[in-house]
Amino acid sequence: MAAKRSSFPKFDDGDLVVSLPEGHFYQLHAGVFRRASNFFSQILAENMGAVLSSKAKKEGITIRFRLDLVGVSSGNAHLIARQVNHMGRSEVVGILPDIENGKVPNKVYQHYDNVFRSFYNEPLRVDTDNLVTALHDCIGLVDVAESYDCIGAVRESVEISLLRQGQVLFKSISQKPVAWANFACRIQSPTIFKDSLIHLVGMWKMLKEDELANLGSDISKVCQRKYEEFQLEKEAIELRILGHYSLSIQKAEADNPGRSNYANDVYSWMALALFRQWFAQNIVQGQNLLAKDGGYAFYYLLYKGGPYYLDHKQCEGFHLYFPMSKKGMTVLENHLAQYKAEIPAFVAPLMANRSQLEFMESTRPDHLVCLEVEPEDYPWNASSEGSINSVKTD
Repeated sequence: MAAKRSSFPKFDDGDLVVSLPEGHFYQLHAGVFRRASNFFSQILAENMGAVLSSKAKKEGITIRFRLDLVGVSSGNAHLIARQVNHMGRSEVVGILPDIENGKVPNKVYQHYDNVFRSFYNEPLRVDTDNLVTALHDCIGLVDVAESYDCIGAVRESVEISLLRQGQVLFKSISQKPVAWANFACRIQSPTIFKDSLIHLVGMWKMLKEDELANLGSDISKVCQRKYEEFQLEKEAIELRILGHYSLSIQKAEADNPGRSNYANDVYSWMALALFRQWFAQNIVQGQNLLAKDGGYAFYYLLYKGGPYYLDHKQCEGFHLYFPMSKKGMTVLENHLAQYKAEIPAFVAPLMANRSQLEFMESTRPDHLVCLEVEPEDYPWNASSEGSINSVKTD
């Protein structure tokens, strides 16, 4: 005979039996279920439980409640409460079968099993080797949890199971931010939603119409607001770059500068004019914040500097209109290089990576991932009602 145990899925002091088809039984605690949701607090209210007889208590019987899962074959699976008599038994079954170590082969049963596991902070039964399967398992769990208003009780378990996927998860978020944002909002996961929002705003103008249509309305509002704020930040950076003067050419009124002082800086001024011409051309061509990539490629050039833009070959085109000696060309290019070296500091904040995605220089995403996300940006914090219901799950 197997030794008695008091752990999930069978607790010796459990007062609630949960029966799943095909002989899967749990002996759990009604109090744990009541704390998980209002639904369970109503159907498992203390005054709804059986009043056990003295004989039952002497025999160590603790069962006062019973829930049965019905409607599985018809696709309408749901739990119903059964009457339990003074001996802790139900008319449906007289003897509590073995629990088979909690093994639940059917996917519907697995989802319910995972919900119960979440209530007890037990590891979920999900495929840790395949993110797609793990996500489907978690979605099934969330579907069940939402139907019983117990998302809060399962959120952490679902989040932990997905975060165990590490970079596989965060790469998937960067590729499919709409789906992940919707799901993160359903389980109210700050970590997953934050990464999703960073990528959504970064590629906002790159998203297709059908992708935007599938985005939950509350999430869309947050994205639009963050996008507009982000655009203003980028505009401010571009204005600061356009208004930048190197310290080497700035003069103090107290020094009473004359024509000769400014004449000595002619190459610096030519370098500045050449840079601003190139910068303005990119703005007119819509390569800046107005670009589909949000200006990522443009800002990346400015951040890298050096030969990445306005290199020697491009300067040769300038000299077709303003010829000078080779020495003069070299001096001008040196001044231009010095000026370009001052620009990365302006765009460095845009090159920051505030997502959880790890990447090398050669595998950078094709959009900005520097968005700052605060708790007030989470839809479930921004609105006390309706935010979760507005999330699209199709």
